[in-house]
Amino acid sequence: MSTSDFLQLISAAVVISAVVYGIIQGVHYLISHRHKKRDEYLRSFDTVVAQLSSDNKTAQLAAAILLRRYFDTKENKKYEDLHTETINVMSALLRMLPTGVFQKTVGDGLAFAGDLSGADLQKTNMQDIYLGRKDTTIEMEKTDFFMADLSYALVENIHGPGAIFYHSILFNTQIKNSDFSGANFCGADLSNVRFKNVLLKDADFTGAISIPEEIAALLDNGKCTAESRITTTTKKKGRSVFFSMPGCLSKYDEVLTKDYKKILEDKGYDVIYYQKDDYPQFGQFNRIRQSIKEASAMIAFGLKQVNIKDGVYHPDTTKQTSLKNKWLPTPWNELEVGMGLMNDLPILLVKDPAIDSGIFDDKLSECFVATIPSDFDSRRLEANKEFTRWLEKF
Repeated sequence: MSTSDFLQLISAAVVISAVVYGIIQGVHYLISHRHKKRDEYLRSFDTVVAQLSSDNKTAQLAAAILLRRYFDTKENKKYEDLHTETINVMSALLRMLPTGVFQKTVGDGLAFAGDLSGADLQKTNMQDIYLGRKDTTIEMEKTDFFMADLSYALVENIHGPGAIFYHSILFNTQIKNSDFSGANFCGADLSNVRFKNVLLKDADFTGAISIPEEIAALLDNGKCTAESRITTTTKKKGRSVFFSMPGCLSKYDEVLTKDYKKILEDKGYDVIYYQKDDYPQFGQFNRIRQSIKEASAMIAFGLKQVNIKDGVYHPDTTKQTSLKNKWLPTPWNELEVGMGLMNDLPILLVKDPAIDSGIFDDKLSECFVATIPSDFDSRRLEANKEFTRWLEKF
């Protein structure tokens, strides 16, 4: 080999080495860049999740909405795990959040997952949420809603064969344009549930409460035999509102109850307004039961009726508590609201700020129970969100 050929060979080797080195460096850069990009994406996810526990309500709501963006990663294998992680975060939140705007925002976000198949949504608070999309079908094969509360939820455009609603609450839930073939509704509370254009072939309703008549007629050993889609109807109640209130009222409280009475009557509602002299000498429970069964809603006025100057609550127990100047409402509130709940009535609590026990406990949270303080200006009632939300329930 001549010196010239040798030099050419050396030169070619140098060029090839430079190219290979460049390729290696390029690949290393791309891998490093991808890892850096993934790390940044994961950090952004962690930041959003951290904001969910913020004391700032606006930041909480913003985080609940931003969380939905991580559902777009399912088709991207680099971030596919975030799709499942996002569902898990939402599910965990919905197990502890009280009913309200934040809870509903988190719950509504589940629909953006696109695919919830096999998801663990057991014991979640799904009250009043919209689980559906107008423009597409959501996959929910074998999704687990064991003991979940879907009261007043709207479930729409779902492909959910084998979904599990075992012992869940579907009180006043609307289910539309969906496929729940082979679903498990065993032991579920179906009070006032409405099905519209829903496939329920082989769905199991064994032990369910308040099964719609149209479905009950199609059951064989608890399982639905219908091949075609099912639509059910619900019986509409009248337009009457039962007032649960003390039989003896102060002048201020009497004016308060009559203000509410007039507002509702102006809207076309009949108000069942019992005063002490209206109750019969016998059969009092039956009179109340009959009136509440005829009503479509209830207002319970939690007003000062009993004053405990010095007392003990839960005596001789580990939860014994001293009561000092404690105010209680009429005990009839508890009885009448209990009857109202058993008759599926939406409840409005109008309570004195000093009343905070029993059914008027501020910690209670239900989408069909609204609360207004008794000192709220009734002239502004039409603009009150709680009042409007209660009206929309019946």
